[in-house]
Amino acid sequence: MAVDYKDYYKVLGVSKDADQQAIRQAYRKLARQYHPDVNPHDKAAEEKFKEINEANEVLSDPEKRKKYDEMSANYQRYGYWSGATANNAAPRADAYRGGSYQYQTISEEDLEDLFGGRSPFSDFFETYFHSGFAPHDQRTSAQRARRARPRTTPGEDVETQLDVSLADAYRGATRVLELSEPDGRTRRLEVKIPAGVDDGARIRIAKQGIAGTDGQRGDLYLLLHILPDPRFTREGTTVRTTVDVPLVTAMTGGEIQVTTPDQRQLMLRIPAGTENGKAIRLRGQGMPQRGKPDQRGDLFAVVNVVLPGPLNDEQRRLFAAFARSLSGAKEATASETGGSSYV
Repeated sequence: MAVDYKDYYKVLGVSKDADQQAIRQAYRKLARQYHPDVNPHDKAAEEKFKEINEANEVLSDPEKRKKYDEMSANYQRYGYWSGATANNAAPRADAYRGGSYQYQTISEEDLEDLFGGRSPFSDFFETYFHSGFAPHDQRTSAQRARRARPRTTPGEDVETQLDVSLADAYRGATRVLELSEPDGRTRRLEVKIPAGVDDGARIRIAKQGIAGTDGQRGDLYLLLHILPDPRFTREGTTVRTTVDVPLVTAMTGGEIQVTTPDQRQLMLRIPAGTENGKAIRLRGQGMPQRGKPDQRGDLFAVVNVVLPGPLNDEQRRLFAAFARSLSGAKEATASETGGSSYV
């Protein structure tokens, strides 16, 4: 009898090049959604749960996944897999040798409790991977005794987005999170945001996810989103900010204050004759390297020359005289060098 081909990647909703972490996350999400405890007396959910566990049993085991991928490639190319006849007849039971595999996705006790010792696997799986399930009347007394044990479910990983200000990313911070449990209770958790984190950084906090019935928790993953700060732009460990410099200070030199992302005030020397748009480096005042808070990039202060406000008559007269003095200086320089100057 022919057996139907099973696309396990499609069952879990992952790509064929998915890594083990992606497979594990997809399985846990679907298993929780379709678990019989969550969907009592729902035959459709029960069948889906069986299918999900069967797919994970194969794809989470490197040896079984390799054999499955080889079969799939052959099926996609020729319309049947190794061990099958050209007219799609049933494959030989020994097409893929390697012995009987023990089910690894959930415990044997859970399977017996859920399905009464009946194999939860499809004919396709049994043909190639041999679950090793015995008929109900052939189970040992130890297997029957295990039926009385309470069923357990594993802890679950949780991922949540956390908004972080640029100031907190600059200096590091401690945040208190309020997490909701499946039973409606909440718990508070203090987490540390390391200095130098980038937008999109993923932080793992071990054993702080959702607890299983065995008391063991999965992990909590924080996906960080660095909130934009209109005063600063960031490129890795380099930070840029714009500073307003009065015209007189830009022309004659002086000092101005520069604000860092953590609100400290630094004094910056402005050289005489500084042009608009010039970037002045403040070494070691940029973002720290993650994991190396003592090693920082640079902060660049980009000069924005600010013109004086409306002038009174006396001020306009003085500026006009100043402009004429500049023109005279240019003409004198041109005459000394034999050139000409146009104002």
